[in-house]
Amino acid sequence: MNRPACEADLPFLTTLSADVSPSLLHKQVTDGRLRVIQTGEQAIGVIKFYVLWETLPFIEVILLRESLRHRGYGTEAVREWEQEMGARGFDLALISTQANETAQHFWRKLGYMDCGSFSVRGKPSELFMQRALK
Repeated sequence: MNRPACEADLPFLTTLSADVSPSLLHKQVTDGRLRVIQTGEQAIGVIKFYVLWETLPFIEVILLRESLRHRGYGTEAVREWEQEMGARGFDLALISTQANETAQHFWRKLGYMDCGSFSVRGKPSELFMQRALK
């Protein structure tokens, strides 16, 4: 299950994103861009997303506690997020991942298809993938 993050989640969110300042996490919580992934009452991860151009939901990051990866929690959280976005009237979702990351295989397994990429000098290419929601 995933739910909107709230102020009480900030200590947990900081453990997942140590490189993100508490003030930025607070802003993301306030803006409604974070969903806490949980099993039962235990928070185990987070989805950070935006709605680009007010028409295209885009997952920037999904993080799960390392010890709980590869158990279906990420798949379940993404599917729930997709249902929420579909219920809001969106018909397409977008994600990105670096070409050298194994996450691209996770996204492909969920039905996301390559739709573009870009490269910045000295860094791995960023892959963009999309999936129809309806």
